[in-house]
Amino acid sequence: MTTEIDSLLPEIYGDLQQLARFHRSRLCSKKNLGTRSIVHQAYLNLVKSKASIKNKAQLLYLTSNAMRNIIIDNARAWAAKKRGGKNIDVPLEQVDLVSAQRSDDLLALEAALIDLNKQNSRLVKVVTCLFFGGLSQEETSEALNLSLSTVKRDWVLAKALLFRKLSS
Repeated sequence: MTTEIDSLLPEIYGDLQQLARFHRSRLCSKKNLGTRSIVHQAYLNLVKSKASIKNKAQLLYLTSNAMRNIIIDNARAWAAKKRGGKNIDVPLEQVDLVSAQRSDDLLALEAALIDLNKQNSRLVKVVTCLFFGGLSQEETSEALNLSLSTVKRDWVLAKALLFRKLSS
């Protein structure tokens, strides 16, 4: 599995850095954790998961999911820190990955995605590719082995369901 990732990684490393930079600018504090750190942590998490990689698009999806988990974990750490949590083991360089005002929004989004996953896991995979992964609809179609029209329908439905959940 590591050789599959290692053979594809040089081809997509620039894409992963761009994706991490995008997440950092949109969702995270820029103080302590750099773009490379996010990419490298996602890579390590992916290697630990021992996932089977079939193609470049699938690797982008799995890495996007790993980045999502890194960002959400840090949002949880920030929220716990805000509430005075004392027994949390968070590396110092990651404490400010997620800014205060965004941590609650990210945690609400993650809760909505967890609920949505119980109803339709495919919708969550589409959201992960398009929102967290920055993939195009065509790349998402390839990564998830779905037709382009299915990806488009799922994206519209997922946005509507998430909007309803987050608005209530």
